[in-house]
Formats: sequence, C-alpha cells, structure tokens
Amino acid sequence: MSLAHPSPPALSRYVASAPLGRFTEDDGTHWGYRDNARRSAKAPLVLLPGALGNGDTAWHVAQAFDAERRVVSVTYPGGRSPSQLAHGLAALLGHLDTGAVALWGSSYGAWWAQHVAAEFPQHVSALWLGNTFVDGSDVKASPLFDAAWLDAATDDEVIARWHAALAARPADLLRSVQLHMLHHGLPAGAFHQRLRQVAHAQAPAAVAVVARTVVCDCEDDPTITPVVRARVRALYPDARHLSLATGGHYPHIVAPQPLIAALRDWLA
Repeated sequence: MSLAHPSPPALSRYVASAPLGRFTEDDGTHWGYRDNARRSAKAPLVLLPGALGNGDTAWHVAQAFDAERRVVSVTYPGGRSPSQLAHGLAALLGHLDTGAVALWGSSYGAWWAQHVAAEFPQHVSALWLGNTFVDGSDVKASPLFDAAWLDAATDDEVIARWHAALAARPADLLRSVQLHMLHHGLPAGAFHQRLRQVAHAQAPAAVAVVARTVVCDCEDDPTITPVVRARVRALYPDARHLSLATGGHYPHIVAPQPLIAALRDWLA
C-alpha cells in the first residue's frame, strides 16, 4: 500500500520486525502493542509515547533494549479518562503476564502514566515521566491545543490544522515521523479525542509514589516551558530530576542516544 506520508526507513524496519498485537477490554475498547516477548529476570520496559501517533514512535528506545529485556510499546485508545486508561493498561499487562514493569511515558503518555502508578502501584517498579505537564493550562497557549476549538472542530479540521503546522517545519526526521503518524498512525477520531484529553487535563489527584521515579525534561523543549517543567518537578520533590540539553519535545526521536543512556542508568 502506498502511503502519502511514508515512515522513515528506520521506523519501517522496526515495524516489520515486531508484529502488532491487539487487546480488547471487556467494554470493547481496543489497544495495540508490540511485544518482543523476551523472557528476562529484569522488569519489562513498557513504553507510552505522547498523543501524536502510536507506540511505534518510541522505536529507538524499543530497539536499544531489545536484546536485554522484554519491551512492550503501547498504542492506547483516545477519548478515555486517565483512570480508564490506567485500568485498561493494567488489564493489558495482566493479559501479557508481565508482572511489575518499568513504565516510561512521554508527554501525554507520561501524564496518564502517573495514574497507573498511583492506582496500580503493584504493576509499576520504576516510573519515567518525560517532557510532561501538570494540566491543560500548561499547553493552552498553543492553537493546536486550544480546548474550545478542539471541542467544536471536526476530525478533518483537526488533522488539517496539525498538518499545516507540521508541514511548515524544516524537512527532517522529526517532521517525517510526525506527518506519517498524523496521517497513518491513528484514526483521526482517536487522535482528536487524545488532544481533547490533553487540553482538558486536570492535575493528578494523587501523586504516584514509586521508588525509582525520574522526572526528565529537555532544555530546548518548545512545548514544555521552564515554568511548566518547574511545576512538574514540584509534584515530585523526592524524584530524580534530569534535564537533557537537547531533544526538544521528542528526545526519543531527535536525540535518542543521550536519552537511552539516561534510561539505562535508570533501569540499572
């Protein structure tokens, strides 16, 4: 099948190497995942990327740890509350018989990962909160996350606005991945619903208490500003706070090696 916005070769190779699994909750909600099913004494690494696209956007991280531990990259549904997502992921982990996992989240994925750790601490042995936010007010300055517009817009209008914004970026790997994910990573309705969840996000009612918690951000992140970074860190005063010099909002795509080195230290 010819795609209007094909994936970069490295991403295509990862997708071809890891079959897509599917899981359906009792209420009919669908999840996707890629699981290398590698049995190891170490806790499995579960990957929850942000709102744009599917679990494949974390392919650099998945490949980096493929030889040494079980890695599960997750494509989660849109339009679900954080508690519903937490219960859904817990059901998926039970289905996969993972035991306790090291849970890596980025942006929106990290935001709702907090709810998994708070509601199901027995499932989370280590928590990574990367490039994330506290609530919807942290991103409201961006027209792409304008809550009133997202509530009124059609799915096609959302895709069109995001396409215009992404297409205006310099032609690089990140733009290629973003455009591919925008048009082929998720159904338009699921992406729209995720964005509405971000725009209307409320601060977590309960802060996750996990022994190995890292709050990570990037100094050049245009989405998560210094003020927002400080707000997130304030939620976790006892966590390890890590700032990467580069990586923008997508270090797992644009600067994976420093991130992977930090993840290796976190998992050690």
